[in-house]
Amino acid sequence: MKKAIIILFLINLNANLFAQKEIYLLKKHEEKLLNLLLSDTINNTSFTIPNNFNFGLENQLFTNSNVIKKGKDVYIQPLGTGRLYQAVNLNGRIHLNRLDKTNHSGVSFFSQNFFINDTLFQYGGLGFWQIRGIFSYYSKQTNQWELVQSNRSVQSYFDDQRDAVMHYDDQRKDPKLFVTNSYYYPNYPSSFETSATDSCYVYDFHTRNWEALGKLTPEFKKIFENKHSHDIELHLNKLFVFQTQLDFYWIDFDNNKLGRFNVKENNRLRQVWLSVYNNDKAKLETGFQFNLGNVLYYLRLDGDKNLDWIKTPIDLKALDTINIIQVYNNKSSLIEISKNFVSNNKSSFYIIIIVVLIAFVFRSNIFRRKRIPKELATILYRNFFNSLNIIEKELIEALYQNNLKGEELSTKSINKIIGVQQKDTLTQNKSRSDHFIKINQKFKMATQNTEPLIIKNRDKTDKRQYNYDVNEMYVVEIEKLLKD
Repeated sequence: MKKAIIILFLINLNANLFAQKEIYLLKKHEEKLLNLLLSDTINNTSFTIPNNFNFGLENQLFTNSNVIKKGKDVYIQPLGTGRLYQAVNLNGRIHLNRLDKTNHSGVSFFSQNFFINDTLFQYGGLGFWQIRGIFSYYSKQTNQWELVQSNRSVQSYFDDQRDAVMHYDDQRKDPKLFVTNSYYYPNYPSSFETSATDSCYVYDFHTRNWEALGKLTPEFKKIFENKHSHDIELHLNKLFVFQTQLDFYWIDFDNNKLGRFNVKENNRLRQVWLSVYNNDKAKLETGFQFNLGNVLYYLRLDGDKNLDWIKTPIDLKALDTINIIQVYNNKSSLIEISKNFVSNNKSSFYIIIIVVLIAFVFRSNIFRRKRIPKELATILYRNFFNSLNIIEKELIEALYQNNLKGEELSTKSINKIIGVQQKDTLTQNKSRSDHFIKINQKFKMATQNTEPLIIKNRDKTDKRQYNYDVNEMYVVEIEKLLKD
């Protein structure tokens, strides 16, 4: 008994040591960052950190990670995987709890994660030789990422070299997401070189619809030509705040406005940036930024893996609202208008196409028939009727009478008219076919019509048999012939 207790004790001790090893896999600079975020229990933020923050995971699995903060909760999503971790402070040490049950990876490199209300969404990215243009959300019921259905896809991804911008506002009642630029492979699969649509898009989370707002202006594109990995990108409610070439800008997508901060605020933020990042002559340091509320954090990881930061408030009232430019032209291109119409009105669009095709066919038939003068058409129909023998005329009259009743002429009645009711089935079939082929040939040669006079349909009760009827196009003309 004592031996069993000792064994159980040793097993439990080993399990605890292993668990502690898992808990304390975080490096010092990683714990320091997560402690900073967990110390704030109010604000939301989302930002991307480089791969030297790997949180104990294999770097081969992902490119970099999104850190997403929702109030007091902090999550880590390694991009390129479906994994989702929550950072928890246990007795003064940070522990990462894995939340998801994802088995597959490799489809969300350079994507973006963010909260809308209480739902964690993911948008865009690269993977499996395609550019993603869809939304997925993390389901607390399935512990997996589920697809969000929408009217179309807008393909985009967000690495340091792309000039695409994504902005969301998690405070508004009608949540929307804005994206500048959608990318595609014009020569796929022979080449993976990308092209951009140069357009601005908006996604409505309530209607789940994308809409193209317009083409990006040359002034806007010029500002993003020299995007750098240290550049700031912040989501401050309705404003997207960013920095490039040491100039600080703001974008109001709703009102299609882009402007700078005023000179005083711009110079102040610039000096803070320079004090943090301008001393890295050997290029050994890593820098990134995020905001907690209206407080901006400049973080720096040096070559010895020491993490430090400087924080400074952002004055959102210090905006230059006079010298502004448009983000996009309000007049969408004809191509974008067409794409949006088709995407938003697929059913109506298909119905319109079908109606147009039917109208075209109907109109073509009318014109085909009207190409022959009425007097000449009458003569041609009479010539056709005079070329028929007695049996053929009797067949046409029987077909016409049944047509008036809304019925098709049965094979039994036809066999009686042509006198083969006592013959074998093979002979009956051949005789019926020969008679109607001759009638249609005479009709085509005499009247110059392309459509046959007599048509056949399968019997509804016996699919092996055919019933015959007069083509509705010629019922009026046949009636005139029979009455003359």
